[in-house]
Amino acid sequence: MTPVLLKRRFKAMGGPCELNLWLDPGEPVANQALFSQLESELGRLEAKYSRFQSHSLLSQINRGEWNNRALDAETCGLLNYIDHCFDLSCKLFDPTVGILRRVWDYSRSELPDPVALGRLMPSIGWPKLAWTGHHLHLLPGMELDFGGVVKEFAVDRLVVILKQQGVSGLVNLAGDIGTSALQPGDRPWQVAMRHPRHTQTALATLDLAIGGLAGSGDYERFITVAGRRYSHLLRPDTGFPPVDGLAAITVLADSCLMAGSVATIAMLAGPTLAEQTVQAWLDEINLPYLAVDQTLNVFGSIKVNG
Repeated sequence: MTPVLLKRRFKAMGGPCELNLWLDPGEPVANQALFSQLESELGRLEAKYSRFQSHSLLSQINRGEWNNRALDAETCGLLNYIDHCFDLSCKLFDPTVGILRRVWDYSRSELPDPVALGRLMPSIGWPKLAWTGHHLHLLPGMELDFGGVVKEFAVDRLVVILKQQGVSGLVNLAGDIGTSALQPGDRPWQVAMRHPRHTQTALATLDLAIGGLAGSGDYERFITVAGRRYSHLLRPDTGFPPVDGLAAITVLADSCLMAGSVATIAMLAGPTLAEQTVQAWLDEINLPYLAVDQTLNVFGSIKVNG
């Protein structure tokens, strides 16, 4: 029987999610089982790595309960990947900045109190925790926040399941996207890049074959103070977001995790990284991307449909 595109929408990991799968309409029981398997895997990862759930592994780590204890292979893989991104980003990609949420209130157009911010800064810095590749030790007051990796990692996990089942599908977790195969007829999936200043409209439409796509921008959560936009992407060296870098970027890669990391690093960098422009750094990374600067100039290596 000719496959049809079936969709499932739900909320998880703090945002809207959508599964788009090409399935045999004559197999409703098997189709439901696959949708349930995908949602179950997403729920497992959320329960394991959410900082909002007190029983999660991440919350246990932040309470010091796993200091100097061997962590499971999945968590070690994530932490080793974070360690790699920390080096790649010239120390900007840092999961210890999450505690700054205590002083950054995006519901009010006010900058953090300098004294309160100063009290938190000593607890920030990936090198301050001891990570051996299997064990870690957090100093008192330090926390990890996997917000920069876990949703993208979840996309990739769901894509693995689809590939194992031989299903062509697109996973969209609040804008982090992965595909398991081309659509029937070898057609790429079409995805939109959001306009950073008119967020209900698309800046461009991109073709996605097999792999991951992720974007980042200063429009997701921000405040404006004295005419300057301050986003939720906070640097570990200053405790502030860059205010003169990119407005938005979308990156394509073999995995959503890789695409998301590069996009986040580019946003955190401001105008320069490693003594070169962000554009030069992105070109050196050699992944397809489309970026928008603060003047709304669009540049990058991705061909767009319009």
